[in-house]
Amino acid sequence: MSKKSFEHLCHAVLEGTADELELEQFRVQLRAEAAQRRAYADQAQMHALLTWQQGRAAIPARTFLSPMDVPPKLKILTFRSRMASPLLQAALAASVALMVGLAFWQFADHGRKPDSMAVPKGVSVDIIASEGSPYQVGQRVVLQKLRIDTGSLRFRISSGAVVDVEGPVVLEFVNPMRLRLLLGNITIDVGSEAKGFVLDTASALLMDIGTRFGASVGNDGSTDVLVLDGEVEVYRAGEPPTQKSRLASLYEGEAARMPNREAKIQRLQAAALNGDRLAIRGLNAPDSAVITGVTDNIKKANFYRCYTITPGGMGEGALASLAHRGHRKLCWRALPDQVFPVELEGADVIGTFQRQVVHQPLPDINLELSHPCAVYVLFDSRATPPEWLRNGFRDTGLRLRSGPWWPDLVETRNLKPDAKGELCVVHSVWRKDVPGAATVTLGAPTPEGNKYPYAMYGIAVKPL
Repeated sequence: MSKKSFEHLCHAVLEGTADELELEQFRVQLRAEAAQRRAYADQAQMHALLTWQQGRAAIPARTFLSPMDVPPKLKILTFRSRMASPLLQAALAASVALMVGLAFWQFADHGRKPDSMAVPKGVSVDIIASEGSPYQVGQRVVLQKLRIDTGSLRFRISSGAVVDVEGPVVLEFVNPMRLRLLLGNITIDVGSEAKGFVLDTASALLMDIGTRFGASVGNDGSTDVLVLDGEVEVYRAGEPPTQKSRLASLYEGEAARMPNREAKIQRLQAAALNGDRLAIRGLNAPDSAVITGVTDNIKKANFYRCYTITPGGMGEGALASLAHRGHRKLCWRALPDQVFPVELEGADVIGTFQRQVVHQPLPDINLELSHPCAVYVLFDSRATPPEWLRNGFRDTGLRLRSGPWWPDLVETRNLKPDAKGELCVVHSVWRKDVPGAATVTLGAPTPEGNKYPYAMYGIAVKPL
């Protein structure tokens, strides 16, 4: 936020004209920058001086502050002039102390936990999409608490954030920049207007640095979070968002689980998506009709990369990976002038991540399968297929592309742009039929210790 914009917020707060959104933006800025807090202290002192000179004792009634927002020691400025008598300086200091004290008393949490905080009158939202809910597209409503047993709803909050929820879900509206998820799945896109948006749960506080993430709260109070784009900071529930309470910073393609507010944060190895909306399916929906889990044996501190599962999502433009390095929204595509292979249409697609994210050869990937199915491995056709692939799978002769990729990468070396000027990798399609419930282990794309300047393979599973 620019200096001019923050000064505008300061004036609005001190004059008592700030609306709900401006108050929340003001509080976010105070928390984020020490320089902003010092600037506000200076503005408050000047405001106190002017009101004292005019004979007014105006204290902004709705200044949205808490003890964490203002440094414990405010520097009281002295004015070197003939009018700056000791009496005036004493009055000024007393006025500032009174202002900050009233703000602390009015808005401090006084030890209350998030689940006991009172919900205000409501937040204005515009309904964008509705399926099986009592709300109509285009409708504007003020919501205090939302409970949906079935169906889905998409709405835009007055702060600019766009929210997708799917029943069963229970959601409370604290203010335009803060929601509280009590149960169910939610996906939030804060865009560029609502940066700093906060989602509270029983076990975590999630602050969206931008721009899109999904979260899910189970019946046991556990919280899953998956970052679809940008960055989310995860804090321990019930504590102010400080460096001490921060559990992790998650980036695009990373996911974590907080079993409860006291437990350690855990890597979430796989998360299911609604592919048509790129929204989290979460704890209230199975991964798919046939895939019950995707795991690996990566043991690395602060590693949160996640496999994604999109049930029935394989087709032209299907998401291949959420990795934030090497490409933008990597998708599966047919070869130029060809149709997408019918055999793969409608399969469950598993998004993997590239080697360079791990900085070591990828380990085995284990697929937990509950029904008879065909398992497909989409292998970079430029590389030599490893032994586990040649012996356990057969080459179907089908070919796909992944793209678009960025240039100047190891994986894209010697690739030529297509007719659209994009770089794409061609993959051979290998198949293995699994007769019943089983665990299928997929090996590394190259023997351990060997360099692998190619794209990581993709995975698809289709019921038989």
